Amino acid sequence: MSAPRELAPLLLALGRAGVELALHPTDPARLRHRRPAPDGWAADLPPDLSARLRMHRAAVVGLLVGGCAPLADGDAGYTLAERLGIADDLGMPAHPGAPAWLVAVGESMEACCHRATLVVYSGHGTTDGRDRDGDSSERQGTGRNSPGRGGGP
Repeated sequence: MSAPRELAPLLLALGRAGVELALHPTDPARLRHRRPAPDGWAADLPPDLSARLRMHRAAVVGLLVGGCAPLADGDAGYTLAERLGIADDLGMPAHPGAPAWLVAVGESMEACCHRATLVVYSGHGTTDGRDRDGDSSERQGTGRNSPGRGGGP
């Protein structure tokens, strides 16, 4: 499964490039894409976007099937609703897979990731105080500066 931190930049890049995504009509595990070109629409993508889309295809298909961002609450939900509202006001298509939708979902995911990063760095995340083994020292067995172990100054 793709992490939102990796998926958000891809969705933003696709949306900003004007790429439209859709599920394949006969095989829902496949994606169809098109982008604006001088002579209409082109079915090819730049190599970097194509490679990144291949890596995160399952997550993108999941978003298209669900039709919304996975975490639509708080700042992320506000960002999603605001961006989709602006697109609608401008008369832009905002259906799942449309460029405006890709940008809205990508920015929503970024807002979610930014909030999670702030929580962890401020000491309120799941890593606060103890590591996964239940020990409060970062480096186990070093005995340095650990109360009760006699390794401190």
